[in-house]
Amino acid sequence: MPAEGHLFIDQFGTTPTHLRPPAAPWWKAGPRGRMELWRVFWVCFVFGHGVIIGIGGGLMVFAMVLGFAFGPGSLDAGFAGLASGGAILALTHVAFVAWCLVSVWRCAGNCIDRRWGYWARGFMVAYTAVIVLPVASWLMERSG
Repeated sequence: MPAEGHLFIDQFGTTPTHLRPPAAPWWKAGPRGRMELWRVFWVCFVFGHGVIIGIGGGLMVFAMVLGFAFGPGSLDAGFAGLASGGAILALTHVAFVAWCLVSVWRCAGNCIDRRWGYWARGFMVAYTAVIVLPVASWLMERSG
């Protein structure tokens, strides 16, 4: 609360921008459920996957070339670089997917037509199943 003890709610958007409280950054607004559904789904989830995979692929190639630079006559050095780049990509992708799942789920109600929120949540359930089921199947095969 302000020091004066008064709370002003800008109902009509007439307060100058320098007096408005700062909005949360997008990486905090998504998990808190304070973004529009279209923005968190299309921009962050769909476009974000392309960015993560594109940068990750470039990182893997760079790591492989760097591995060859440190061990010029060895294929193992290139494979070690490729594996380290792939590990970094996998960790980044897991963190990104967790952020996306939470953000889309919590922002599903922030749309005009409620059906889009149900579709988005259904898509997140299907997306999770597509990721989790092969990993679970692989783990079951390795354990038994």
